[in-house]
Amino acid sequence: MKSHMTALLFACLLCTTLSAVAQQSPEERAARIREAAAKATPRAADGHPDLTGYWADPPGPGLQYIRSADGKTVTVVDRDAPELDARAQPRFKERAADKSRRPPYKPQFQAKQRELMYTASRVDPGIHCYPAGVPRIGAPTEVVQTPGAVYLMYAGEGSAESEDMTHTFRIVPIGATHGKDLDLVPVGHSIGFWEGDTLVVDVVAIDPDTWLDGDGDFHDENLHVVERFTRKGDTLEYDVTIEDPTLFTGPWKPTAGSVAGRTGSRVRMVRPAGQHGIPDFPCVERDREHKVNNDRF
Repeated sequence: MKSHMTALLFACLLCTTLSAVAQQSPEERAARIREAAAKATPRAADGHPDLTGYWADPPGPGLQYIRSADGKTVTVVDRDAPELDARAQPRFKERAADKSRRPPYKPQFQAKQRELMYTASRVDPGIHCYPAGVPRIGAPTEVVQTPGAVYLMYAGEGSAESEDMTHTFRIVPIGATHGKDLDLVPVGHSIGFWEGDTLVVDVVAIDPDTWLDGDGDFHDENLHVVERFTRKGDTLEYDVTIEDPTLFTGPWKPTAGSVAGRTGSRVRMVRPAGQHGIPDFPCVERDREHKVNNDRF
């Protein structure tokens, strides 16, 4: 009897969740963002917008399911690896064909980027648990703001694109300057300052062993990243500009979804007070010797 009630309860929760998720069309997501942005913007004691909070992407399409004609049966679509590959291949080919989704590499570096993109399943530093670094780590999932510093924290949120974002955080001092002879590290050296209601974070000294995204976009020690955080109501606009004067012909401003992974500008919505990042797990290193080809999927 107990197992029957448990199964019935799970079915009810599943149907409720699926019904709610199914309603999140792109238009409805945009409407939710507009509604959240229209709310009053909280401010800290110093008058700046308060960025503190747990931030997440607006709800997406969610699970795929099939409902029977009589509405009594719901089947959750469970896809195996070949089916997932078949769905991923067109997206990869679309990204590979669209040069606007790539940084503006100088001609002499374009062949290297192409090779890395098509062999990423073997040579991506993330395959071997190397930290994603800035800007590949994307927008933070949690922010704590004080007058002298802003703390940016990152969690996986259980999504495939953020699979190995484990226990990463950044401390951004406000009003500081970049020092000299900085060590190159994956998250770089960050300083922050306010431009009106926007927090600007300037990042240099980023380890060139990291990639900009999951599509083989590489950089060198001259990489310069500028992140802008603007709170509007219950939304946080994250804008990123990427420059590498050695490799690029000009700045690059990717948007989330245009490349593989979390890289790019996006809008996030605040979660209710008291919620925090979901605990994640240690990175699981992939075994290069088990790779039999260069499949990206």
